[in-house]
Amino acid sequence: MAAASFQPTAPRLQRPRLLPIVLWSLLSLAPDLDVIGFGLGVAYEDEWGHRGATHSLAFSLIAAAAIAGVAAIRRQPALRTGITAALVLVSHALLDTLTDGGLGCALLWPFDRARYFAPWTPIPVAPIGLGFLSLDGLMVAAIELVLFAPLVWVVLGSPGRPAGWRVRTAGLAAWLAAAWVIVSGDPIQQRVIGLVVDDDTESVSGFSDAALRTIELGDSTASVRNRLGPPLSELWFYRSAWPDGCFAVTLKDGAVVSAKRPDACGSLGVQPATSRADVERRLTLPAEVCWLYTRSRTGGYYRAREVCFTEAKVADVIRQWHRN
Repeated sequence: MAAASFQPTAPRLQRPRLLPIVLWSLLSLAPDLDVIGFGLGVAYEDEWGHRGATHSLAFSLIAAAAIAGVAAIRRQPALRTGITAALVLVSHALLDTLTDGGLGCALLWPFDRARYFAPWTPIPVAPIGLGFLSLDGLMVAAIELVLFAPLVWVVLGSPGRPAGWRVRTAGLAAWLAAAWVIVSGDPIQQRVIGLVVDDDTESVSGFSDAALRTIELGDSTASVRNRLGPPLSELWFYRSAWPDGCFAVTLKDGAVVSAKRPDACGSLGVQPATSRADVERRLTLPAEVCWLYTRSRTGGYYRAREVCFTEAKVADVIRQWHRN
């Protein structure tokens, strides 16, 4: 929307037209065309998987150069259009690094295939695909609208008639308060959100967010267990070993309670009540293990608190609102 207002096609001090807003908004979504790969068998973590190559700075610059070329052919300002397109595309990947779920972005592809997250991840990750058309997706959209409300105000506000200082001050104060509720990790913020979504969290006995905040990347499983105690349940992931079959199982009290693909897991001898030792024997050791310390009592929103391990070392600590 902001990019549309930078273009010289509309008279000064007028709102940008709807068509440029739609076109630039669609361009901002272009990196997410990689979700097409899910239906073609491309895994999330692959080079061309979600948040992979299309979320790199190189992809953004190449696409922006192509758009600048088209603008030149159409006798439009090529340099301005190219720079604007680059900013729009790069902003997508950089904002994705601020989200609290999924994998990071391959910003430096093709020179480096590593996935990166920002040190601070205040934006809730959105459901992928049609999952966005749900209550969870609506909640994420509402949060993003609040976070970026100042840009919306600037772009769609009354041109040539700026609001008075009282209105601006009140609007800024309201936005800062709402943004703080969303992005801060303060206990008060958690209680506010809990009241809004009707907090349905049940946690393991003795668990606390204060103890969870002491967990750092690289900590051992033994260290985590000493500080947090045993989890409510465990998720074992076999993304590389069984990509088309039994790729995830949930264990509780040393035995399987569910599987993501029951038929595929059953064919390998893994089904409800199968012991931990038998799962290890039949599926080998998992690629990733997540310990779940909270859950929902009745299927509503709850404060998801998880610690995920790769090779018995902490790889991720999850703190987000989730709904079963």
